Amino acid sequence: MGENAEQVKLNLGCGFKYLAGWVNVDAYQCCNPDVVWDLNKFPYPWENNSVNRIYMSHILEHIPDWWTAFTECARILKVGGTIEIRVPDESSSTALTYRDHHHVFSQASFHGICEARHGTSAWAHEVKETVPLHLDSYMQVPYEKYSWMIRWCPWLLKFCANHLRNFIHEQVFVFRKIGDRHE
Repeated sequence: MGENAEQVKLNLGCGFKYLAGWVNVDAYQCCNPDVVWDLNKFPYPWENNSVNRIYMSHILEHIPDWWTAFTECARILKVGGTIEIRVPDESSSTALTYRDHHHVFSQASFHGICEARHGTSAWAHEVKETVPLHLDSYMQVPYEKYSWMIRWCPWLLKFCANHLRNFIHEQVFVFRKIGDRHE
């Protein structure tokens, strides 16, 4: 396969947000996904190292065993492939107020990926660098009414995000697969 080979891009848990050029996956037929699959069912129906990109927008907080879902994404992702994960920010009232949200996320949630610098417990030591992903970027996205702060007063937004609630809507994590432990 050359560089011009068609890339496999998965929109996991697409809901009604259908992305053209992507394989849209959801458990609910009413969303008209390309593939009907419950993301709580493991293993996922893709081969090891078969997917170039994965997009999950506000999905992981709904999956009771989110870590297994995350490691399944690492399994099916090709080396060099990326996964973009969007979840409610931990400071947002939406993080746990919806009854189908099971988890709150922060950068510390992904201990186990390569080069993670957090965790001091025995558990953290045992899972260190067990998932061949690297965090390429992290961003906090403010609610739209506070987006002006990004340009005019970024330090104030950072202060509000760290000390007050409901300034930051979501967190965006972009991981890149750097090796393969699934061959």
